[in-house]
Amino acid sequence: MFGGGHRARTGRLEARRRPARAALLLLALVAASWLPGGLVAAPSVALGAAAPDSDLLYVQPAPGIATDALAEALTGLGFDVEPATTGAPGARIRVGPDEQPEALAARLAATRLVRSVEADAVVRATQLPAGDAETLEPNDPLYLDGQRAYLGAIGAPEAWAALNPGPAGEGVLIAVIDTGVDYDHPDLIPRLATNLNDDFFDGVDNDGSGCPDDILGCNFVSLTTADPSCGYTAEPPNWRTRDDEGHGTFVSGIAAATGNNEVGVTGVAPGAMLLPVKVLDCTATGRISDAAAGIRYAADMGADVINISFGTPNDSPALREAIEYAQARGAVIVASAGNDGSRGITFPAAYPGVLSVAASGEGDPSTDAGTLDFRLTAAFAQFGEGVDYLAPGVGLLSTFPASLCGVGEWDCVEPEYARGTGSSFSTPIVAGAVANMLAAYPDRSVEFVLSVLLTSRHEGVPGQLSRLLNIGAAVQRELYEAGASGTSRTGGGIPGGPAVE
Repeated sequence: MFGGGHRARTGRLEARRRPARAALLLLALVAASWLPGGLVAAPSVALGAAAPDSDLLYVQPAPGIATDALAEALTGLGFDVEPATTGAPGARIRVGPDEQPEALAARLAATRLVRSVEADAVVRATQLPAGDAETLEPNDPLYLDGQRAYLGAIGAPEAWAALNPGPAGEGVLIAVIDTGVDYDHPDLIPRLATNLNDDFFDGVDNDGSGCPDDILGCNFVSLTTADPSCGYTAEPPNWRTRDDEGHGTFVSGIAAATGNNEVGVTGVAPGAMLLPVKVLDCTATGRISDAAAGIRYAADMGADVINISFGTPNDSPALREAIEYAQARGAVIVASAGNDGSRGITFPAAYPGVLSVAASGEGDPSTDAGTLDFRLTAAFAQFGEGVDYLAPGVGLLSTFPASLCGVGEWDCVEPEYARGTGSSFSTPIVAGAVANMLAAYPDRSVEFVLSVLLTSRHEGVPGQLSRLLNIGAAVQRELYEAGASGTSRTGGGIPGGPAVE
């Protein structure tokens, strides 16, 4: 009786406290709006890009302010607050038809209740339509004709041989932040990480991961911003990570399709496990806030490598913080440099510590894929000093949902396999290579392992700023000559919380 009475009284106290908290925030907002000189941004607020056609702004609360309290206060002041993805530390603000995004951003920044304001811009998968470009070893039937040329160019067979007897990448978790995955695909089923700490589909977040029923990853795509044609009805975050576009399944297969199983293709790291995190909708587009939430989730689930095959031209405070959050938990971030064919790279590839990847493969693939020179940057790919790795990105073969063959511009060669071109697909090649290195040298620090991979690239081509990945050379390096041992690497994970295996 005593315990029950105490809980009830605590609940009433909390109920009385909430309106008072909102009132205090409203008072602070009103006071800020009367700052001398009109509305000016607080010096500590990070202002991201807000293009004239921005339809939504994304704000993150200042330190010490809860997200729900901020949303409540902004609503009370007349801002049009849209619900942000649950788990994302912020709120979306709708830009009115007669309001300029930059002016609205300044008003929000002047409240001093936010730490960042930016356009909730679109992020796009960095693939190219199929029509833009044609084109020890495993026993997978599609390997010889469909994969041997480009995997041979990066020394993958040499790496696999050096890492025998176990499969390359064994014990490493790769999170694929994308359109989801076809979790019925025969080449991917053995590679999907299963979260055993959440009960099966009871609608409850049993393990405290922030995502209920996340048995096979989590979906963060917002109902507010998803394309209506996708037909989504479930509020995020939720367990629905099935791929309805194909991009995420294709990326997953390049990184870690099961190898040497006499089925289809092989991944670069055929022993690694995959964690699907859906942040892109059925049109392969999404929003920064959803992407940031997905990256944080992957880090909390203990991802060793996080593959990001999308990009945005916007330098986003929210995206940057999510990347830093994941890096602080031991994750290696590998991201696409972009497909604009221009100097410079997109975000998040441009952030410090992120491995940026551009597609390589120049030549005439119309008759023989072997005529491609994978040492040269593809014509459509980003280039310049910001690119860490070139990796093959023209006419690659990978896993694909059979139900989507014949839909859109994907070039299916068999019902469950397709060809694709773009820096999106070069990125998981590097992600798989990183997984192989981490598995091969678990007693070395992440920084040390990555330095070996970076210094083992192919010799440069005259006039070419970026150099091709060479995982074979990296794995076979005599590391005692390269440097001293580092410390053991540590992954992410919530102590006592979600785990995958």
